Amino acid sequence: MPKVRVGFIGAGRIADVHALAYLDNPSGELYAVADVAPGRAEQRARQWGARKSYADYRQMLADKDVDAVEILLPHHLHVDITVAALEAGKHVSLQKPTALSVKEVDRMIAAAKKSGKIFRVIENFHHYEPHLRAKSIIDAGEIGDPVSVRIKVVGGTPVGGWPILPESNAWRSDPAKGGPPGVLFDAGHHHIAMGYFALGEIESVHAYADLREVDGRPPSAVPAMISWQHRGGARYGSWEATKSRDMYVRTKYYSADDLFEVTGTKGIVWVNRCTADLLGVPPLTVYRDGRLTHHSDLNTDWGDSFRRGGQAFTDAIAAGKKSTSLTGAEARHLLAALLAIVASARDHREIKVAEFEQG
Repeated sequence: MPKVRVGFIGAGRIADVHALAYLDNPSGELYAVADVAPGRAEQRARQWGARKSYADYRQMLADKDVDAVEILLPHHLHVDITVAALEAGKHVSLQKPTALSVKEVDRMIAAAKKSGKIFRVIENFHHYEPHLRAKSIIDAGEIGDPVSVRIKVVGGTPVGGWPILPESNAWRSDPAKGGPPGVLFDAGHHHIAMGYFALGEIESVHAYADLREVDGRPPSAVPAMISWQHRGGARYGSWEATKSRDMYVRTKYYSADDLFEVTGTKGIVWVNRCTADLLGVPPLTVYRDGRLTHHSDLNTDWGDSFRRGGQAFTDAIAAGKKSTSLTGAEARHLLAALLAIVASARDHREIKVAEFEQG
């Protein structure tokens, strides 16, 4: 069976980890690259072994040899290019967060339904091996019925890792392009998605965040403390985001780490690292029946979550599936939850996610 031929629309920094999915992928290949920056598409195509390059994504969409696209662009560009790709008959994998409004997501969902093609939003944290092991432990009932989830995110000063290009910060700092403050919205997608991963849909949220402007700069929204109630019972979650500017973080990627804990009626499961490795302990630990069990047989490279996520996309297309995670409906719910969090931090009140799900 021929491989699924995938094109990248956008070849900036995050594309480096998305490209890992196509180094040894039995179901897909990176076939083409499109980017508006002069010379970047050609350079990246050579780097990754892609056959074609385009300065205009519309030329890629007109290429009948391209089966699917990964859209790796600033948030404000997502809706129009996703709809155009689906109308061109391409399967679509979209970087998070999905869009700037629920109405934009509805446009994407409608276009996907009309085209019959897969539309999914890639949440790489859902493909991170320690998180997958934690999920299997929870689903197997090893910690009993899950009752709460707790997420801690802490950033510092990087030692190594990715430099952040000025142009990346520029669009993220513009609300018309990047949406609400990044910790609550952009990076926040990962963390609200982990709450959903553990305990399902979210009913209501309450958030505190530093939304002050400092020296004319947009608010960082850090520190932040967010809590929520899940639908279907007395199950709760929390997410803390902090910045320790004088703390050094050794990392290959971003200068932050993400710690994840789920408590059940019989025990607790902890994921002790993700983007970096602050603690230097086994990546996953389970407490049950008075004993700790450590799991060290896991791939803990954050980049591997993109490899797994990309292969899940091409595997689904090759198998003729109609959807794969995150589905349009799942992405819509998470976007509504993120928008509710932003509104709660601004308005200082508990907010029902349904307020934003109504569009």
